[in-house]
Amino acid sequence: MREVVRVVKTPLTLLVLLGLVVFGGWWGLRHATAAIPARAAEPCVMTDVGNKLTPKHVTVRTLNAGLRGGLAKRASTTLRSYGFYILKVNNSDERMAQTVVVGNSKDDPEVKLVAGFFKNAKRQGDGRVDHVVDVLLGDDFAGYVTDPKKSIAVDGPVCLPPLPAAEASVIATPSASPSPKPSPTKS
Repeated sequence: MREVVRVVKTPLTLLVLLGLVVFGGWWGLRHATAAIPARAAEPCVMTDVGNKLTPKHVTVRTLNAGLRGGLAKRASTTLRSYGFYILKVNNSDERMAQTVVVGNSKDDPEVKLVAGFFKNAKRQGDGRVDHVVDVLLGDDFAGYVTDPKKSIAVDGPVCLPPLPAAEASVIATPSASPSPKPSPTKS
């Protein structure tokens, strides 16, 4: 009887170990190829911009929503030259014929400011909490406004995306303090 247990124990142990290796491989492959969950958008922060909103306070994503290559990159370069903070340049999953500027609300000052830089741009709102403005550029892109308004009048603080860490550190640098004078030494 002991001989039978010994003969059966080794193959049975090997089968259990093989089952664990196969299960571990399946589990690892399933989790390694799973889609990364989307990161939740940070809500906007009430920011006092004085009495006018300028491009330096607005965060923009330029997205190519048509088949013309490089359109989003060229638009981001143009917007950056006016002082807009460009968060992302990419292709859109949506296809559009014309230029559409999307924000929290089509009447938000940041949406109006960005839309004012493009000819025939439609404004849309989707209720986003971060107040980042998306510019979707379609195949019928009409170009840029020759002399766009570089600010929009606002009453009080405006809800804007939080500044990126690099931008915040530049603004939050402490002012230089005078260095202390060396004390006289005795010889």
